[in-house]
Amino acid sequence: MRRALPAAALLPMLAAAARPASPPPLTTVMYLVDRPAAIASFQEHWRQVSIIAPQCFTMDAEGFVTGEVPRAVVETAREHRIAVMPLVTNRGFNQALMHAVLDSPAARARAIRYLLYYALRDGYIGFQFDYENIKAVYRDRFTRFFHEAAAAFHRRGLLLSAAVVGKSEPGGSDDWSGVYDYRRLGRDADFLSIMAYPQHGAFSAPGPLAGLPWVRGIAGYTRSAMPARKISLGVPLYGFHWVMPAGADRWRGRTSLYAATAPVLAANPAEWVDTEGAPRIAFTDAAGRHELWYEDSRSIAGKLALASARRLAGISGWALGQEDPGVWDVLARGYRVRRPRPGTVAGTFEQRSKAAARGILMRPLQ
Repeated sequence: MRRALPAAALLPMLAAAARPASPPPLTTVMYLVDRPAAIASFQEHWRQVSIIAPQCFTMDAEGFVTGEVPRAVVETAREHRIAVMPLVTNRGFNQALMHAVLDSPAARARAIRYLLYYALRDGYIGFQFDYENIKAVYRDRFTRFFHEAAAAFHRRGLLLSAAVVGKSEPGGSDDWSGVYDYRRLGRDADFLSIMAYPQHGAFSAPGPLAGLPWVRGIAGYTRSAMPARKISLGVPLYGFHWVMPAGADRWRGRTSLYAATAPVLAANPAEWVDTEGAPRIAFTDAAGRHELWYEDSRSIAGKLALASARRLAGISGWALGQEDPGVWDVLARGYRVRRPRPGTVAGTFEQRSKAAARGILMRPLQ
């Protein structure tokens, strides 16, 4: 027969049970383009941003990299100590341009030097590769490029990540997801932003941007290929509006910001599609049949819960200025947003430029 615990021993246990559980931690990578709505969103909601990721650097066919983070973004990030990790793209997602760089060791090395220089000069925590539209036969060469860059970045205390097209099984589309070797990239990356969107778009008939079952499939495969702590689940913050004009036999679609969705929502009832975890609006007017799938605070909450349940590092949201404002309340009330240490810079532009150049020369690329 077991003895009952004395009241004095029970009190601490009861107090602990009564305390609310600490919100789960989450790293939020928020993408940004140089538009007023995007910058205003960052300035207002920086408290829920772990890493601000402006898409503002581009690379040409010889590996030269140019770009600049918008001044207002730099000022907001410095004032509130938000880490900055810009994106670099193959200009216009040009396939031939990207292949030319991957075919040239000199071009790859040049691109890496440029990225290191900008990061060291301006105090970025690192860079994210956002190279897309690459033939799958370039998988090994792309992986080698990323490995070379990661080694150079890590030697200088910088981070390197990549935005990669989501997939739910090995292989993938020849021109889009097939080039990304999740296992090998995951070994070198500090984290990967897995773009679990768009499931539907201009290339398809109407449907969810990121239906929850589809996203679960991507998250499941990704977790089998790399540690959960290296996975940032890419989520869309926008919607897509399809129209079938009278007499036409094909849908035409375009991106829709939440601010543009709100007036449509005011005039037409929305349907919550439980199987997809997403809202939908369908109506007909003089322009024809309409179907609008979008992301709101409820649908994003489902994806946040998925990321938390799978113990992923967090989310990567595309892109600020397009979101339902209610998303920020979901983050503020339900999660503890991690705040990585931002990079620091000191001195005049000329002094920082010289110091960055020395930092590269002192440790030449292998």
